[in-house]
Amino acid sequence: MHSHTLSLFASGKTGKDWMDSVLPALWVELCTEFGLHCGVVVLKAEGEDSFYESASFGYGEDGFYYSFLNRGSVHWETLMTSKEPVSFPGVEFPVFGKNTNAIGIRIHAKESVGFLLVELEGKPSFSVLALLVLFAEKIGTEWERANFIHSPASQVPVSLDGAHRFFRDEISNLETAVSEFRENRIVSIFGAAGTGKKSLAKWIHQSQNPDAPILVVESLPDHFGKFEKAIFEWGKEANVGSLVFTNVQSFSLGQQQILVDWWSKSGYKGSLFLLGPTEFGQEILPEFKQLLERNSIFLPSLRLLPKGSFVRIIQSIFQELCRTQNRLGLVLSPQAEKELSGRVYQENFVELRNRILSGILTCRTQTVEVSDLEVGKVRMDLEIPDAEDLDLRRGIEALERQKILLAMRIFSGNQIRMAKALGISRGSLQYKMKQLGLM
Repeated sequence: MHSHTLSLFASGKTGKDWMDSVLPALWVELCTEFGLHCGVVVLKAEGEDSFYESASFGYGEDGFYYSFLNRGSVHWETLMTSKEPVSFPGVEFPVFGKNTNAIGIRIHAKESVGFLLVELEGKPSFSVLALLVLFAEKIGTEWERANFIHSPASQVPVSLDGAHRFFRDEISNLETAVSEFRENRIVSIFGAAGTGKKSLAKWIHQSQNPDAPILVVESLPDHFGKFEKAIFEWGKEANVGSLVFTNVQSFSLGQQQILVDWWSKSGYKGSLFLLGPTEFGQEILPEFKQLLERNSIFLPSLRLLPKGSFVRIIQSIFQELCRTQNRLGLVLSPQAEKELSGRVYQENFVELRNRILSGILTCRTQTVEVSDLEVGKVRMDLEIPDAEDLDLRRGIEALERQKILLAMRIFSGNQIRMAKALGISRGSLQYKMKQLGLM
């Protein structure tokens, strides 16, 4: 075995350091030493239920995606549950080489966390196969160390709710409003774009009635008759749970009257949330205004928060996004933190979160600097809308954006490999990326 390969095997690095710096180089060395045509190591992402390409050899710049190993397929399940190497003959499966056969070996660490797959002409010798099995065991050991060794306290993931928790501390009448909500089953939440009105409504719902359903209505039928039927059905769907109406400032006078009448006469036993901006630019029925004012909360813009609270929010969002992007080792430089906390965000949480996410996706070191934040000029929401959100178009766009961003991370921006994995042409991928503001 080549001396450089031996030196990599003898590396004193462990856990995440070994996974990041030793594994990719050692995989190339091993594949070369064994005379393999190509090979890939696929591993579960840290803290996520997704898999990524950790190391590869021999596929060239365009790469290759094994479609028969799609997540959840029969062959995926076979490979991820087999204690023995699994053969994928080239005459039966669409492998990369023209005259090669593929061998897959599960990587295990208390559970199946990935696999390595190699292609070669003919069959592997017993010694090569045994070394690959041992190497899969080594990867599993280091993966487990990387995922179960505790991070420094400053890098412990914080739930995104932590950011909203800091924000909720700045809402002066929140406790009173929640107390009245328990009795009256209604609350109106007003605030500028992106201040978390929907997030606060869901938090109140969860804190008061966690086992009940919640339904969010983003838009209304223009026809009054259809709206009357729809609101009756929404009430039945929400049952004793919560019905949330967003953008109430856009309700016409007729829609306002229908909602007032339904709330007072329908016998609906659930709760009602009405969300809108701090100021309305149109006429409001007196009855609808009374409904809005019955129990109301006004959310401050981020620029009005005390500096200490704002910095804690920034750090909470940063840590959560690092976790979702499988980059727990990242830190936010003091200069970048100062840059983020000194800006005015017209879309508040949405704009702040997208800017931080942009920095995390752009960063090529372990520290997010001010320069990494400069590309944050597009909307890059990763989250799929909640199941109770009825806006189908927005849901489809969010899902497409999430999958494309995941492919960008897995394949380091290589559009040919991304397109193959996503099952679309490169031209379609570029069109969608432009449409979604990702390029």
